[in-house]
Amino acid sequence: MLYIINKNPSQSLALKNCVDQAIAGDAILLIENAVYAAINTAQSTLLQSLDDQVSVYALTPDLQARGIGLNQCYARIEPVDYAGFVMLVTEHQPVRSCF
Repeated sequence: MLYIINKNPSQSLALKNCVDQAIAGDAILLIENAVYAAINTAQSTLLQSLDDQVSVYALTPDLQARGIGLNQCYARIEPVDYAGFVMLVTEHQPVRSCF
């Protein structure tokens, strides 16, 4: 399954719900304000609780629009462009948008 999340985790439980449900082989794609969850800070431990076999992606244009560099992100975050977004959708079925 591909979980697509667009809300900042401090304003929504969408990311927490997806993290709780994700299993090995699933993927999480952070878009829009959800990319703030990719920042490696002491307060943001939610993504650290994920199974290592759950992939986590962040949409590069959204990271850039918010001034977030890859050097600020967790090492497990994989940046993707729009073509990568489309590829994730075709590779993971079903797709669940968590807004």
